[in-house]
Amino acid sequence: MTLNQFPALLPLMLVFSLAAHAAPHLPPGAKALPSAAPRGLGPLALVNLNHIVFGSAYVFGGQQPDLFVAGYGGPKVVHLFKWVDTAENGAPIFAQPVQVESQFTDAGTVFQAKDGGIHGFWIANDQLVHTVFDRDALSFRETGRIPLVKAIRSPSSLAALANGDGSYDLAFEMSNGGKGPEGHPWTEEWRPYNSSGIAMGELRYRYLFGARLPALLRGPLEQVRQITPTRREVFFSMCQIAGVNLGPGHERDLVTGSRQGNLVFYRNPASTGWNLEPRRLIAGEDGNALRHPTINPSVCAYPNARNGISDLIACGEGALYFYRFTGRFTAAGAPIYQDPVPVLQEQADLYAGTLPVPTVVDWNGDGALDILAGNSEGFILFFENIGTSDQPRFLPSTRVQAGGRDIQVQAGYAGSLQGLQEARWGYLSPNVVDWNGDRLPDIITGDITGNFMIYLNRGSPKKPRLEPAHPLYCDGIDLHGMWRVRPAVGKFGRRMTIAIVDGDDHFHHYWRIDDYNVEDAGKLLLADGKTIGASGGPGGQSGRCKLDFFDWNQDGNLDLIIGTARVNSIPDRETGSPMPAIGKKTIGTPLLMLNIGTVAVPKFARPVPFRTQAGEIIQPGGAHETGAVATMLGGNGPNLLICNEAGRMFLLPKAELQTEKSN
Repeated sequence: MTLNQFPALLPLMLVFSLAAHAAPHLPPGAKALPSAAPRGLGPLALVNLNHIVFGSAYVFGGQQPDLFVAGYGGPKVVHLFKWVDTAENGAPIFAQPVQVESQFTDAGTVFQAKDGGIHGFWIANDQLVHTVFDRDALSFRETGRIPLVKAIRSPSSLAALANGDGSYDLAFEMSNGGKGPEGHPWTEEWRPYNSSGIAMGELRYRYLFGARLPALLRGPLEQVRQITPTRREVFFSMCQIAGVNLGPGHERDLVTGSRQGNLVFYRNPASTGWNLEPRRLIAGEDGNALRHPTINPSVCAYPNARNGISDLIACGEGALYFYRFTGRFTAAGAPIYQDPVPVLQEQADLYAGTLPVPTVVDWNGDGALDILAGNSEGFILFFENIGTSDQPRFLPSTRVQAGGRDIQVQAGYAGSLQGLQEARWGYLSPNVVDWNGDRLPDIITGDITGNFMIYLNRGSPKKPRLEPAHPLYCDGIDLHGMWRVRPAVGKFGRRMTIAIVDGDDHFHHYWRIDDYNVEDAGKLLLADGKTIGASGGPGGQSGRCKLDFFDWNQDGNLDLIIGTARVNSIPDRETGSPMPAIGKKTIGTPLLMLNIGTVAVPKFARPVPFRTQAGEIIQPGGAHETGAVATMLGGNGPNLLICNEAGRMFLLPKAELQTEKSN
């Protein structure tokens, strides 16, 4: 996928290009926490924010096809995953990836011809490029280019269906144009909604054009025409197109992804060419449309080993998921698939979703500290420690539930200050604490909306049972501050307090009154009495930091551990960290602010980054928020648990860290 495909994301993607000037840095030998499941199984995810699945093919001669996957928001590299097994729930299991040489890393499709050859079609500006995959060299070799006609302008993705005569029918994803809101989401003037709360700008949609390629290496394109009934088919993006075989009468159908997570189905009863029926939404077993767990899923047909019918693999932001086709259709003609389950990989890292925000607690009462983590997908994940607190071993995550349902917070229509296009993000940032003194861990969260919610635990130490989310109130008004902030929670003296980033962009704390109410306790202050600012700018640059109270230097006072984004500037915009003190083109950096006041009346020193013993600043990777907490996990603590934005977690021993620059 290209930046042109996501014009409203240009400010967001700009962060990645700026961050490319700063490389992640961890202590020597630091490795992501691994999965402790048998064979190291865990969700398949690259070290990227988003994934594109190009196609499947039998590369290594296994019983099931292997998978070609790339990513954006991170290294732009094509990877090949070898199929090794199938899980009990039908999900494929793959080996660790190998890198594939390819000059193309987006806007393509990979397919296998009847003779076993593996081919790729790619869009390069105004040309269609054909490549052949070399199994020995693990390389896509370009063999030719064909000009795209003017009617097919700037397509974003494509699919290819083979015909018996050696020709190919192509489908191209096209944009109907449309402009988003005026201005830039990092300015005070940005207004993504009007005074009536309606999204500004035009709603952009995608549709399909079709064409016939006479042969793999021969043009020009023929039979060029629009093949969907309208030019208003899928909101914002289809992400990817896949040809699917769903049985007799459905051998040449199409499926697309979508920005909002719907999987869109087009029946194509034509034996050659295109005769697409109106779109239908792929349904779940309850008859309702399925919605992918995360934003921007691309799609790939993955043939069932028994009958060759197309199951699906879909991936967008976050890990890859597998959808099994039931063989049935709704009365309206939509194919019915089972709910998605994670695609698995051997020897996997623990995967916490994108932009994870961790917290450490003994969640299941077995005496070993576990990890809970929120993420940009809006979930809270539980990583059970089957080892000990000193020598932890974690299983892959399960989703935390409240009120009997998975917790998932997302912006919805108007919940993101950057506009409607961010409806499927949540940026859920949890903190676990015994808020009401009943000796059970509760969860308090910040998120994309700037609201702060509590999930009270009404279970037992060994079996947590969370009530649904409930707002926290101050003066009868929902407690609200800057977006994407993790609240710090702890006791100053004998009083429970919660700290957030307030509407003035300052660290601000509130005393607990009862389960759902707090009262204003004032700004948190530096030792010189000045307020502590958080943000490097307005709008989308605001908030984003992850606050945590912890006694880092073990002097009895609660200090502040802060996970930051590149755009944070703490304690002020002129001299703050990480921007500009560490650099305007740096990346997210965990910070420490020591409490040099008292237990009851804290005053904080200016922030300093954590450093290796060689004096290099700890930066786990990514321009977006970097989750960070201090913990006794790992023994001989306090230690530092940090995350990169691609979902990996690192437990860094205090012995490997310092907080003052070496002379």
